[in-house]
Amino acid sequence: MYRRDLIALLSTEPRSVSSIARQLGLARGDVEEDMRHALRSARSAGHQVTIVPAMCRTCGFTFAEDRLAKPGKCPACKGSRIIEAQIHLS
Repeated sequence: MYRRDLIALLSTEPRSVSSIARQLGLARGDVEEDMRHALRSARSAGHQVTIVPAMCRTCGFTFAEDRLAKPGKCPACKGSRIIEAQIHLS
């Protein structure tokens, strides 16, 4: 039931792992693991998964799409001003 809730939340608007964790009152790491499984399930069910990858606000470095949770530091400039990845299902 919990993973179905994740799919429903991601279908309404783009969301980050942290915002979903806050809304559900869970730890970000727990949500990230379930999110990966929910995205696999959504793809197999025919949903279009769109992931806008995390990005450094300072230098513009773009992280890989598989990095769902917010990275701690930018590997390019070592800055910590990171925009979290946004996930959306359609």
